[in-house]
Amino acid sequence: MRIIHLERLRVQASVGILEHELRSRQLLLVSIVAELPQAPPLPPADDVSHVLDYGLLRGIALEEVGRGHVNMLETLAGRIAQRALALDGVERVRVRVDKPNIFPDCDGVGIEVTQRRVPDPGSR
Repeated sequence: MRIIHLERLRVQASVGILEHELRSRQLLLVSIVAELPQAPPLPPADDVSHVLDYGLLRGIALEEVGRGHVNMLETLAGRIAQRALALDGVERVRVRVDKPNIFPDCDGVGIEVTQRRVPDPGSR
């Protein structure tokens, strides 16, 4: 099994329902964990063609943030998770999106979603 981590990608996003959130972008931190259970711990060759390029995960997060305003972190995290789960070999994905500057008395708030690929009933 191989697990890929993308940790705390810093993005400026239009997200939220409060008046000030509707007017300006804010910092979000996006983390993605993609599990590839069929991937061997050691790739057959030291070449990117034998692994899932983690740049694809970063690209998915950047594209989803760039699509425009979303009201809820849950929506953004869910969209990122669905797209990451569609990548070859990814069987389970966990996406966390944090708003680090939302309240003055805490480090931030966040949402985490986990999705698993639904097995094809005909693949038994």
